[in-house]
Amino acid sequence: MIFAVACELVEQVDRLWDDEAEAADSADYWVGKVQSMRRFTNKKSDARAPYKPLLLLWLIGRLAAGLPTGVSFKEAESDLQRLMHRHRLSRNVRVGFPFVYLGSSQELWRVQDSSGNDVFKMPQSTKESLRFLRKEAVGTLAPEFELALHDPYVRSRVVNALLEMEFPETLHEEILQEVNLGHLITRRQSPRDPRFKSTVLQAYEDRCSFCGYDLRLGGSPVGIDAAHVQMRSKGGPDRIENGLALCVQHHRLFDFGALGLDQDHRILVSEHLNLSGQESAELIKSLVGARIRRPLRRYRLPAAEHIDWHNKNLFKHPAR
Repeated sequence: MIFAVACELVEQVDRLWDDEAEAADSADYWVGKVQSMRRFTNKKSDARAPYKPLLLLWLIGRLAAGLPTGVSFKEAESDLQRLMHRHRLSRNVRVGFPFVYLGSSQELWRVQDSSGNDVFKMPQSTKESLRFLRKEAVGTLAPEFELALHDPYVRSRVVNALLEMEFPETLHEEILQEVNLGHLITRRQSPRDPRFKSTVLQAYEDRCSFCGYDLRLGGSPVGIDAAHVQMRSKGGPDRIENGLALCVQHHRLFDFGALGLDQDHRILVSEHLNLSGQESAELIKSLVGARIRRPLRRYRLPAAEHIDWHNKNLFKHPAR
């Protein structure tokens, strides 16, 4: 009797291991698919391409909420417009582009008209027509991809991969909330050189390089981050020439593109940041054109190539 029970327990453990291994294999497969999907890029630069990942995150949020993953462009347009505008790279955000061109990755997403024709394969003038898309286009997650996303482990891995591909870590939690996944997904912190934070904070003497904030609790700095100028997932190194000591508020504004730097290490403030009628407006206005606080002499200022990357990929032009 005891032997039979022991055998049953062994079989249950084996099945559990098999299920976990299968889920891991499935997650690896689908993470690879989303990482390899074609994205809008400028061949002359290494610009970010966040719009297809935003669309997929929004769709996964719908799936997790029990909503249909088949959705017409007309139904999706306003939500996607708002999401893409908030995380845009430039003034011109064409919400129809990711909806249609994600269809180049047929294992992830398919778009058809009312007759079942593949919209992605239609002439450019047709598939980029808002009038046509609002009347005809309906997209749906590919069946195998949708089935895989019902597994919480696979879903979490895919969502974290999408976040890491195109968005600074300080924005991950906010994006999860925007697509209704904040209560379902545990954010994964990507590994970094542990010396990066200590080096950056030491270089700037535990003070925000923009405003000088330097509060301490029990002798230890609080609310000061070691910020990357160029995102790590986009090749930014864990080195002092890619780092800034920033208070939590300015770190977030810097990653969101509301603040930036020019090549003379002067602070840029985006015109898109609303500074009217707010208590903090004067403090932000005082940053316009100000030079950052320099690090100690033996440490390097942010390098030109990393500042250039931030200007092309995160800062919301024009500057004030």
